[in-house]
Amino acid sequence: MSLYNWMGTFRKADAFDLRKSLERGYEAALFIQNIELEYYKDRPVRPDLELSLPRTIQNQLLRKFRLALSNCRETLEHVEPRRVQLDIQGLRQLQFIETVISRYERRRAIPTMSKAPDPLPRSLLGVVDQLRRQLDPAAEASLVAGFRRRRDSTLVSLKVLLLLILVPLLVQQVSRSYLITPMVDRFAPEVPFLSYTKPQLEEEAVEKLRVYKAEIEFDALLRGEDVLTLEELHQALAAKAGELKDEADIESTQAIKNVLADMIALVAFVLVCFASREELTVLRGFLDELIYGLSDSAKAFAIILFTDIFVGFHSPEGWTVLLDGIANHFGFPARENFILLFIATFPVILATIFKYWIFRYLNRVSPSSVATLRNMNGGG
Repeated sequence: MSLYNWMGTFRKADAFDLRKSLERGYEAALFIQNIELEYYKDRPVRPDLELSLPRTIQNQLLRKFRLALSNCRETLEHVEPRRVQLDIQGLRQLQFIETVISRYERRRAIPTMSKAPDPLPRSLLGVVDQLRRQLDPAAEASLVAGFRRRRDSTLVSLKVLLLLILVPLLVQQVSRSYLITPMVDRFAPEVPFLSYTKPQLEEEAVEKLRVYKAEIEFDALLRGEDVLTLEELHQALAAKAGELKDEADIESTQAIKNVLADMIALVAFVLVCFASREELTVLRGFLDELIYGLSDSAKAFAIILFTDIFVGFHSPEGWTVLLDGIANHFGFPARENFILLFIATFPVILATIFKYWIFRYLNRVSPSSVATLRNMNGGG
């Protein structure tokens, strides 16, 4: 390898290392700001402040915070001397890291877990801290960086959410219309499985034929005409039976097309999730911030609405309609015993899981939401 090629390879490796270090520090700074927004009301993290969280979870959160803060400092030490090598996006990321770090550089001398009593009331200290942050020269840069982070998070979340919805739907429709339908129609007469009429469709066809025979006799009686002879009735029923057989075959192939198209859509959904793992992490944080940003009344309303729809008094009717639709979509028989067993077990299991979640998690994270929920439920 020539010296020129070796130097080019070295520069590429150095640039890759610089970008990787910057991305690691930027992710750590985003994590710190997420902690500030979610748990400390957009204030610097204070290890001496008691949160409405279990002690073990709070200690784990503080350990992750210290690790992220250490990563940010290492990134600054590594990237700052080579600032001139950064592009516009890299400079913005570095500025954001510096803004987050600036909140804690002045606090390094403060003990991390001090238990000494405060000489002044904590509320007064909070007011003083708020005034200090408002007069801080870096407050504007921090505010702008926070706004950019929320904007980028919203755009990325909406993008990946649309991809998760639209890509499987489009793949399902396109593959069904232009790939699966021609193939199934082509091989259905030759492959018995594709042209096999489902038993429930045969039962429906027999019932329709019985109704058709009764309609013929009823129409003849209404018009005052003689009832069809046995031969004429046999010919009419034979023609109708052929039509019903063709309809049943079409419905059978439609069910097979639905199954194959849904499998392809599922593969597309998995591929989108695999290709958008980082975006899914952003989407999860966006949804958490959106949900936990709701008021206590809004949280309680959403919980009551969800439970009443899926596990409430009127939920069996909804589950019945849903299961019938799924069975018809895939060509399965809608067995009444299975539907009744499902309704008798699954909503109960779902309600138990939901109550356990409220007792174990929501009651610790947001006890006021649980109190509001109980009041809206009539104190039960």
